[in-house]
Amino acid sequence: MKSPLRIPVLLHDAVHAVCMCACVLALLAVPAESMAQLLITEVHPTPASGEPEWVECVNTGARPLRLVSWMICDSRTCASLADVTIPAGGFAVLTPDAEALAETRSVPADAVVIDCRLPSLNNTVDRVELRSSDSSIVDSVTYDTRRHERGRSIERCGEWVDGTVTYRSLWSASQRRDSASCGMLNSCVLLPRDVRVMPLLVLDSSITISLHNSGLMTSAARRFVIDVGADRLRGEIPPLEPGRSSEITIDRLDLGLTDTVRTILLRVAINASDDRPENDTLETRITAAPLGPAITITEMMAEPDDHQPEYVELWNGTPRPLDVAGWTLEDASGRRCVILPPATILPSAYMAVSTDTALRRMQGVGYWTLMRPAMNINATADTVTLRTPEGLVVERVAYDDDAHVAVLTTRGRSLERRAPWSSAGGVVAWTTCVHPSGGTPGRPNSVGLPPPVIVGMRSWPDPCSAVASSAFHPCVITWEQPIEQGIGRLRIFRLDGMQVAELLNGEVIGRTGSAIWDLRDATTGAAVSVGTYVAVLECTALSTTDHHVERCLVNIGQSDLPPKKR
Repeated sequence: MKSPLRIPVLLHDAVHAVCMCACVLALLAVPAESMAQLLITEVHPTPASGEPEWVECVNTGARPLRLVSWMICDSRTCASLADVTIPAGGFAVLTPDAEALAETRSVPADAVVIDCRLPSLNNTVDRVELRSSDSSIVDSVTYDTRRHERGRSIERCGEWVDGTVTYRSLWSASQRRDSASCGMLNSCVLLPRDVRVMPLLVLDSSITISLHNSGLMTSAARRFVIDVGADRLRGEIPPLEPGRSSEITIDRLDLGLTDTVRTILLRVAINASDDRPENDTLETRITAAPLGPAITITEMMAEPDDHQPEYVELWNGTPRPLDVAGWTLEDASGRRCVILPPATILPSAYMAVSTDTALRRMQGVGYWTLMRPAMNINATADTVTLRTPEGLVVERVAYDDDAHVAVLTTRGRSLERRAPWSSAGGVVAWTTCVHPSGGTPGRPNSVGLPPPVIVGMRSWPDPCSAVASSAFHPCVITWEQPIEQGIGRLRIFRLDGMQVAELLNGEVIGRTGSAIWDLRDATTGAAVSVGTYVAVLECTALSTTDHHVERCLVNIGQSDLPPKKR
């Protein structure tokens, strides 16, 4: 006979077990909900000098969150956090030096700054974890600075919808101009209305300003103003769908033409603010260098001996001292090297730039300075480009083995420019250094031609020679004409009117200038024959309808062509 009490006892035990499980789950649910409130939203492992590392967190919950015995960890160590409370929706910034952070970065007053023994964050790859009092991971992020931009914080992205930010697992480098969004809404969080002025895109001879709709909604048409020095450009941005841009290009000529280097203030402003007004303006400075042969590359040591370093030499043809510190030299591979201070070149003077202090031990070396990182100029053929700090091209030269004199060894001998004041390019403008030391860094070239005395238009030597090894080769054509800034075209004709060469075609020229003719027929590539030719220079003014023509005779007294039979 079954006991009538057995079933109620078992039922009571089952009910008790269910209640106990429910209580345990309820207790577990409280910290789980709290843990879901706090997210790591920004990490700065590579701040500028003087600024400490820091990690930003956001309380995404609807109530304040108290941190008791919580920890911040990297992949190796952990550090305890003070007993602090973060308000609902509030920011907390964790740093090992709150005083230094306040001196180097503007942190909003409502952000909670937690001074703690923050583990040292690795400058390349590391992991950051938030742990609760029982060591449970609340949130974590693994970052790799090589995927972002060094010197900028790494932000967690998201979207602003109906007053609430929904954070995603996507991270990007901060887009703020001061490199970080410490204690404030991240720059990569998408807002409904956000048209921003993007950082300048500097190409070889132009600057592109991009106005980008980073918002969630299609933007309305908006007006903009661009100030380039004293000049002002106005326009209107058309309506832009999310993710679309409108671009304005400023040509190098629009920066103005002068005979000296100038620093120009460029300011861009959108006339109506939106959800993120701090990115509606951009103010920066642009270095404007003269066009033409005012600042030139005059010598290159591309294949040094064991006791010689590689170097590039610059010449200042402007009437004022020229500080090129911060300018860059670039090879054909795109590797850029920054010229280090002190780097001031006096007018009509030379300066050599090298990565090796061994340059100062070369015989008779003149003024020189250093550049970093190292540039490896190709010994047989390469292209070297001089750029302003912003990236505009000032001078670009290309060379190959044909630039050297064939009977001399190229090892230990530099390539020298025949005429630093000339705009001529190609191998005809270069030849092998004949100085006993193999180079003339920081001083006049061993084969340099003196600047000509310009009266009207003339060619020299007179007569000149089409034989490349002759002392009367090549032909230098100089001019002086009345138009200050114009587009030039320089052609060479036979006496019967047939064109044999074109030295300029659409280049910007000034009142004075020069060009070099290698005395070859552009069509056949062969040396022209002995005789008289006519050089014709046409110049059309940039800002007016003025047009000027100059002519001179070119006399050739020797040619590589075989003599004609009588």
